[in-house]
Amino acid sequence: MFVAAACGNAVHVYDVDGGTLREGRTISSAIETEATCAVWNHNNRILVNSFANGLISINTLARQRDATVCNLQEGSSSADMRVNSLHLSAGSRYLISGGTDRTVRVWDLKRQHLKHSFPACNSAIRSVTFTGQTDEFIVAGCDSGDIYLYHAQQGTAAGICRDRDDASAIQAVQSSSHPFVRNKLGTVQSSGTLCLWDVATASLVSNFPRLHWAPATCVAFSPVHKHLVATGGLDKRIVFSDLGLQKEINCLESPYPVTTMSMHTNGQLIATGTSTGHVLLYDLRGATKPLSIVEPCRDQQPHQNPSSAASNGGVLWVQFSQDRLKDLSLLSSPMKKSQSFHMQTLQTSLLNLVPPPSNNSRDDTGLKLSSEPHRSSAADIRPSPSTVRPEQAAATSSPPPYPTEGDLSSSGENIPTTWLRHELQALRDGLSEEIQLVHLEVLRQHQAQQTEVAAAMHEIKVQMAHLLAENDRLRQENERLKHIF
Repeated sequence: MFVAAACGNAVHVYDVDGGTLREGRTISSAIETEATCAVWNHNNRILVNSFANGLISINTLARQRDATVCNLQEGSSSADMRVNSLHLSAGSRYLISGGTDRTVRVWDLKRQHLKHSFPACNSAIRSVTFTGQTDEFIVAGCDSGDIYLYHAQQGTAAGICRDRDDASAIQAVQSSSHPFVRNKLGTVQSSGTLCLWDVATASLVSNFPRLHWAPATCVAFSPVHKHLVATGGLDKRIVFSDLGLQKEINCLESPYPVTTMSMHTNGQLIATGTSTGHVLLYDLRGATKPLSIVEPCRDQQPHQNPSSAASNGGVLWVQFSQDRLKDLSLLSSPMKKSQSFHMQTLQTSLLNLVPPPSNNSRDDTGLKLSSEPHRSSAADIRPSPSTVRPEQAAATSSPPPYPTEGDLSSSGENIPTTWLRHELQALRDGLSEEIQLVHLEVLRQHQAQQTEVAAAMHEIKVQMAHLLAENDRLRQENERLKHIF
């Protein structure tokens, strides 16, 4: 699995290996501006990055050269073009962005153009996300404390949510990825408060006031447990709350102020970024101390403003890749254009049906993240020489994925082992993805049926209330007529 962290003027990609973080590649803007966000697509083959000058670049780690796929938005010298947050839809077809220009934009990655540009909010946008059963809503959290809702497909405004008791700035918004509570939205504010919203009704469900002693900066829902949510803040605390019990259940003490956080799809690992530039990896299965701590990056801009946390080397964004199976698929098979955009996979026990490829497969065909890439005009990708693995340094070149005449003449076999391994791996990945898509569709249909049943029960209750009221009225009328006659 991988972790992408936006720190200083670069996006750092780390390989999670045995509980340790090893830096692989570094992506930066050509003009050395500050990196603000980095998000993976659903199959971990595309990494979308944003920078303080407004640049939004799409890069791939599956190639040795020509790593930059395209730039959705070019950089600008204007201070109002800073992009603070990005988020991809379930199938990685659409990307939303928001920043200091107060505008939420929807990008079509398949056609590589701007699809929607919503009316400007009343203040700078701190965080954006898709939410809803089918990503039908777009949410933007602002400095003013307002939460803007938009219809993703229609491109129209859906309403504004605000906490009347707390008007502090929204630091982060995050929707739950659990299939049964995808309409739930979590927000954290500079007052340290956690709020839970129902996007379908645009109403506040519950809140945890002053959960942090300092501004809360990030929120993450558990993909496994629908009631578990984690928040981080500048008070050096990671707080876990149970939304069903409406109370705090656990807390981790961080050695540094927490600025961003990501929870892996297995619900067991948490990666946090800090205001000092450190990246920490936690295992929630009993560990109270970080499994791994990465030292802060040293490539900061010399002209930065020291008053901001990001200028001091703070990590502005951190995100896990989707799941281990897809990461192994990335390392063991070449990138296919037909598989660039698919439905987001769901982490379930069905993943255990497909075993991971053997070590020989990875040694033969694995991508070397520390190899020297091509330098692009829009984005620069450079390796970290201190973190190159010995087996990667000793490797010379990957064997051809398909048989050659020399192979056939020397071995005398009809199908070489390497080519057969590629075909089996592609078949395994395809079957796994199809199974997960079917399972996800079943879960969505089940949720839709539950919603319909709940609506029908509510309608029945309303009709029963009307019948009881009519019965009482008739009884009273009958008593009145008895007294008259």
